Amino acid sequence: MSKKYFAAAFFLLMSVSAHADDWPTKNLRIIVPFPAGGSADTQARVIADELSKKVGRAVIIENKPGAGGNIGATEAAHSTPDGHTLFMATTGTHAANINLYEKLPYDPVKDFQPLTLVTIYPQVITPNDRYKSLDLPNLIIALKKDGDKLNFGSSGVGSPTHLGGELFNRETGTHLMHVPYRGQGPAITDMVAGRLDMMFPSIPDAIAMLQSGQLRAIAIMAEKRSKVLPDVPTTRELGYPSLQSAIWGALYTTAGTPKPVVDRLAKELAAIVDSPAFKNKFEAMGFDVKSSTPEELAQFTADETKRWGDLIKSMNIKLN
Repeated sequence: MSKKYFAAAFFLLMSVSAHADDWPTKNLRIIVPFPAGGSADTQARVIADELSKKVGRAVIIENKPGAGGNIGATEAAHSTPDGHTLFMATTGTHAANINLYEKLPYDPVKDFQPLTLVTIYPQVITPNDRYKSLDLPNLIIALKKDGDKLNFGSSGVGSPTHLGGELFNRETGTHLMHVPYRGQGPAITDMVAGRLDMMFPSIPDAIAMLQSGQLRAIAIMAEKRSKVLPDVPTTRELGYPSLQSAIWGALYTTAGTPKPVVDRLAKELAAIVDSPAFKNKFEAMGFDVKSSTPEELAQFTADETKRWGDLIKSMNIKLN
């Protein structure tokens, strides 16, 4: 190796090391692509408080809602790759939207560096009062008998609650008509009022009404039962192993962020997610809390992108 090459390599190494040692040089921000008060926002705020203690800088939440999460994702994707911008990703921004939209202003793989998975929140099958005394097999029989006049509500076209309903249609051979709302809250309100036949909300979003009896979950769309709904069977238990649907949250930073910074962020964030305080808080709300390595998150995202892409294509769901 020439002295010139060795010197260049040495100074590059020292530059990267210095970058990692100096980081962070300013306050951090976590971009949340949804309004304040929602599930993603709640998680991000708890993480921000804990991360601030670990890195000695303020961690600011910036809510950038709109276009199914695409507005916030685009800003995060085009941010300076220095580890000062994090992104609270969801099923939509990093698995579904790439299949729903003909063109995205960001690439969920090329523009982002995975850090850690945070939570998975399974969805539940909730029929209205007319059907809530039935178990899943008998519900499916009743829905087929009543034909195409029945509906299900969701928080919007292409949302996880919409995709969960379309997955139900595909896996059970039913033909529930989709009724999109602007947010899950109004849909759940109409569900309780009897104006919808079915919904597929996430457990955290519906837990209060499920525990009060205003809604009844007849099955959890997951492999394992929920700690907060221990008496509700899973779709796998009931003979529908492919009928699984969940929303998830994960943290990313901008692609190109130096590896030492990525490594530190991943380590600090995973420690927060794995902490008893974080687990206890969010598991009590119906979340499954689970950290990951960046490599595990990358593989998880790839698997989810294919799974939801197959459904979206088979059901011909498109957004402009």
